[in-house]
Amino acid sequence: MSAWEDRVPVAPGVSLRARVDDGPAGAPTVVLVNGLMMAIEAWQGLVDDLSADHRVVRYDQRGQGGSDDPDGPHRIETHADDLVALVEHLTNHRGLGPFHLVGLSSGAPAAVLAAAAIEAAAPGRVLSLTSCDGFVAADAHLRLVVRAWLAAHEVGGATHRFDVATPWVWGQAFLRDQEEALAGWRAAAATTDPRRAHALIAGMAAFEADAGPALATLRCPVLALHGEDDVMTPARHGRALLRHAADGRLAIVPEAGHAAPIERPTAVAAALRAFWAEAGGRSADAAAPQPSGAAGVPPAPREETR
Repeated sequence: MSAWEDRVPVAPGVSLRARVDDGPAGAPTVVLVNGLMMAIEAWQGLVDDLSADHRVVRYDQRGQGGSDDPDGPHRIETHADDLVALVEHLTNHRGLGPFHLVGLSSGAPAAVLAAAAIEAAAPGRVLSLTSCDGFVAADAHLRLVVRAWLAAHEVGGATHRFDVATPWVWGQAFLRDQEEALAGWRAAAATTDPRRAHALIAGMAAFEADAGPALATLRCPVLALHGEDDVMTPARHGRALLRHAADGRLAIVPEAGHAAPIERPTAVAAALRAFWAEAGGRSADAAAPQPSGAAGVPPAPREETR
């Protein structure tokens, strides 16, 4: 197993830091799409597990980590356009794909919008889509949470924003067991460029669209995965998302909050593998004749706890 890291151009004057952890030859490719205040290192626990049998792509969105930071705000729609360009580069210049897309939090609607655009141009390039603690539309509660983060950042800076956001992001078990890690991240937040953070938060706050219609154009299997203790985007967001999916299921991760892949990477990896295994079987079944009246009718999502 080897890895490469490089900068990938996605728009005029904008390149993103991207990393691929290679699994066995011919392994499926997974693209991990960051949430709001993330860098690729946050995925490490999940990558350690998945890279045993997958090629895992992770990248910093514009304004994050090692990627370029043009003038903001950095809107979810722009992140989606960047992801389309990244997938095109990985396909044409690295020979990767087709792809499983996994979007965390605000990375989920970006992944939905990107998947719809990718599939419209190259059907079959997206194998599956996973929304992890994500949403397709920001409801009144989520909009208020993000606006509170933005106000906290503007009034008290990065540390105050971190303190306001923390109880919304992490589950009870993580808050109880990871005090040292949280203290380190709080200290790191204090060194963050306040302009960069503001551009990211303001971009999410500006998202007033509904990615549901884009999701409805997809024929690939869809998983809505939520932490059991997620108070920011609870499972109702997953159920709302799956109302647009032709082939979807809901999975719940116990003892996880809004950042399930970081809090419970082994459980999330198991849920993803189970979904991908079944999705592969369902893709094969899709070629068989459908019962009269079944075509185009979304099945009721199944709910699992992992």
